[in-house]
Parts: sequence; C-alpha cells; structure tokens
Amino acid sequence: MSERDLAKALQRPGALPPFLTSLGIFVVLVVLGFLGATLNALSTTVQADIPAEFFLQLWAAQLVGGLAGPLPIALGAFVCFWQIAPIAPNLRLAHVVTRAVLAGLAGTLLLFLLGLLFGFLLWVLALGGLVDRGDFFGSAGPAVGILPLLFRSLATFLQVLPVLVLGAVLLWGWLQRHPPTQRVAGTLDEV
Repeated sequence: MSERDLAKALQRPGALPPFLTSLGIFVVLVVLGFLGATLNALSTTVQADIPAEFFLQLWAAQLVGGLAGPLPIALGAFVCFWQIAPIAPNLRLAHVVTRAVLAGLAGTLLLFLLGLLFGFLLWVLALGGLVDRGDFFGSAGPAVGILPLLFRSLATFLQVLPVLVLGAVLLWGWLQRHPPTQRVAGTLDEV
C-alpha cells in the first residue's frame, strides 16, 4: 500500500457512525464481562466457602481478565465498519451479518496478535529470570502455547459475535433512517 493509498483511506468519510457503533459494542462487552466476572466470583466464593473479603480480590482478577478482550474486538469492529467493509444503508441483511462476522474476525485476529505479543514478552522475561517460566506459554516456549491462545481467541469470537451482529444491524437501521451524504464504500467494495 502506497502512501497515497493510505492517505486516501484515512480521509474516507463516515468514521463517526462506525466509531459510535464500536464504542457501543465495547460498552456492552465490558458490562457483560463485569456481570460475568461478578457472578463467577460469587459462584466461586459460595462454592468454595471462601471468606467474603476474598471476593473482591477474586472479582478484580476476573474483571481484569474480562476487560482484555473487548478493546481489541471493538477496535477490529471500528476498522472493519469504517475502512474494510462498511455498513451501507442499501445493503441486504445477509451482507450486514456477513460484515459483522468479518468485523468479529478482524477483532479476534487483533486479540490473538496482542496475546502473542504479550506472551512472547513474558517468555523473554522468563528467559531473563524476571518472571516464572510457566506464566503464559509454559516452559516449552512460544511454539507450544500458540494453539491454546488461538482456541481462546476463537472462543471469544463466538461469545462476542451476537453483540457484533446486533451492533451492525442497529448501525444499518440507523443509516437507513439517516442516509449518509456521500457514498459509503470500503476496501472490500473496491475490490
């Protein structure tokens, strides 16, 4: 991609509706993660007869883990809905759902790549003796830990897909009632 193509892509109109949609997706995923972390912490506390003070520590740890996924998913949705495969008012519902699945795959890829980067950094720190060797990839190194990370990323994709489809359909409906002044087209439409 040349510098001119990149400048053209960044000047593509219509960034606000996809941004607000991805922001809404992010908020919904964070709220669902918060509620899930709370219920999981309560379940563990009640089941294991853990003191109530420990609930806050357990809840905080699960909440941090629950926040790791929504941001890359929302960023992937934004980039997809704005640059790659925008939602246009003249699309059919099947195309909107397909573009939502593509947005989910873009966010999942970003989540997977960030997980790889984080895991590799932990592995390098483990080689230097700064952290325990089995923290992320295990003692065998990055090559063995890629599959579990891939499966966790795909599981996240399946969990967030209904929220992405709902966000895309709501964006589509809003664009039908408020048509954009310029033609909406992305990279996928130009191919």
